[in-house]
Amino acid sequence: MQQTQRRKNIRVFKLIFSVILMFSISVVFYIFNQYQKIENDEMKRINDKHSQRLTFSTDKLAAVIEGVDDIIKKLTTSPQIMKFTEQPSQSSRDTLENMFYFVAKNEAIYSQIRYINNDGIELIRVNNLSVQPLRVPTAQLQNKSQRPYFVYAKQLKQGEVGTWPVDLEIENGELSQPIQASMRIISPVYHQQKRQGFMVINLSISNMLSAIDGLHQDNVVTKIFEHQGHLLASDQPNETLDNLLHNKAGSSLAELMPNLWKQIQSSENGRLTQDDAVYSYARLSLGEAYSPLGQYIVISSPTDSPYVQQQKQHLLVNGLLILLLIAGICGYIFKLYNQHENELANSQLIEAAFNGVAGVIITNPQFALIKVNQEFVRVSGYTQKQLLNKSLYQLNLSLNEHQVTAIKIQLEKDDLWKGEIVGHNKSGLQYTLITRIQMLKNNIGQVKKYVITFIDITQRKLLEEELRNQSESDPLTGVWNRRKFDKELDNLTVYTKRYPDYQACLGIIDIDHFKVINDKHGHDAGDVALQKLAHFLNQQCRETDIVARIGGEEFAVLMPHTSAAQAEAVLNRLCRIIDANSQFPFTISGGVTKVKDDATLAYKHADIAMYRAKKAGRNQVMQYDATTTSNTQMRMTSSSKLSVV
Repeated sequence: MQQTQRRKNIRVFKLIFSVILMFSISVVFYIFNQYQKIENDEMKRINDKHSQRLTFSTDKLAAVIEGVDDIIKKLTTSPQIMKFTEQPSQSSRDTLENMFYFVAKNEAIYSQIRYINNDGIELIRVNNLSVQPLRVPTAQLQNKSQRPYFVYAKQLKQGEVGTWPVDLEIENGELSQPIQASMRIISPVYHQQKRQGFMVINLSISNMLSAIDGLHQDNVVTKIFEHQGHLLASDQPNETLDNLLHNKAGSSLAELMPNLWKQIQSSENGRLTQDDAVYSYARLSLGEAYSPLGQYIVISSPTDSPYVQQQKQHLLVNGLLILLLIAGICGYIFKLYNQHENELANSQLIEAAFNGVAGVIITNPQFALIKVNQEFVRVSGYTQKQLLNKSLYQLNLSLNEHQVTAIKIQLEKDDLWKGEIVGHNKSGLQYTLITRIQMLKNNIGQVKKYVITFIDITQRKLLEEELRNQSESDPLTGVWNRRKFDKELDNLTVYTKRYPDYQACLGIIDIDHFKVINDKHGHDAGDVALQKLAHFLNQQCRETDIVARIGGEEFAVLMPHTSAAQAEAVLNRLCRIIDANSQFPFTISGGVTKVKDDATLAYKHADIAMYRAKKAGRNQVMQYDATTTSNTQMRMTSSSKLSVV
């Protein structure tokens, strides 16, 4: 009987094994056929995508170059530049500089727009290396007469456009920050058949590539090479900059991928599959003048894309489904035999997760702490014993009863609240947490617990604040810069629009005869004078005032909650102190005006008042009187009249 049962079991086993084997073989064939089909479909999709990308990029690049050629020709022959060369006044200069500014603002591909005279001196420059274009002050303009591209520019004839090869932008002998690869487009400016100077436009290589790379496929890389196969541009900016910075030997396409380079040399366009990637290329026709921008465009993408990987994984899951089911049954039996060990392991895993990178706080319905992990112990500075049973209100968090009520209302809607919470640890140091609060309910809908998870972002906040201060402060004097000043002045104008009775004033201060200080004692002495004045203004002004260096030796003071008479008195006091103190080897002149609903007008009025003070003999303060019938009438209080230096 036992032998019969054993034989029966063997037959059943053989039958089951045969069925599993046949099914497995069928699954293997199915996977193989589908695998081939997925790869063939993917190659067709890549080829179609590359053809579309190449067509779009080459057409777009041609359009970009056409626009660049058009804009430099228009700039070199514009009425504004003709007027500036004929009558180089401050007004004509401002008009031309504004035109440069708006061209740069409308076209991100221009990293710099400059006008250089015949001696190589920059007369006007607008930088476009950050979020907004920047008008470069006259004091920061440079002599470019020794730069190779300027020597080349002098060879250009009237109406001719020349290009200088792709290079890194340099300011005062140092790489500009951020590091920027660009190509210079140059054209001479003629007026009355005489060359007056040169128009120079720097094209940002990375921004130009972004402009032509409009399809933005994630796994496709676009690169542009020059005639010898050296990389000029890549939509991976670090690769372009690394190539230009280190001028790597053996980094040309001919040496890195000889098969691809050989094929590129033999045909106008084509495609090559190599090293699990597909490369498509086309020869660029940019004309002789713009050929340094590139001879070849190459796009590449991996043959094994995320889409293909996903499909293969899907095949594998379907093909091994039966084995997974059997493995699941075996796993269930194994689980029964090892239930105790698994429960112990799970308990250890839960504890490890609870004390992981993220912080965890569990409270009762009244927000009293019933459990915390080690991360919150670290952040708060208290021990677990000290934290348990404490209320959230006792932890020096930025949570008042009104805010907690709002959080509870949000939790009633979707059981989750997200936000930032600021607190102070046991030592009084501030910390910031990105926080999630979840509400756990029992079966009858009553709140059982609150689970609070957080990530400590204190260091990131400190870094953000430091970077923000650096971007808005003047590096020489430490006071706020022009960007910060413009923003705060705009804020004041908005405030005065909203509250008609609100009073605020703007004062502009300028060091008298600052050029004499530089010429007689050197620029180092001039820098010290600027630093002394900045330090003095910071000491003498209120914490609510905004002190900024707005250019050269010019400073501005924004005074909220201040009438015109009070502001004038403040500037007069500063003027008298400086004049009477031997520590200051200079005097100042100033202009004061009210800030109303127009920031530009307020700045103009204060500037006019300051220059009137200069004209009246310096070492004094004037107030712009906007209530008179003439918008240029000034008044000078008798108390502000000092001896002229």
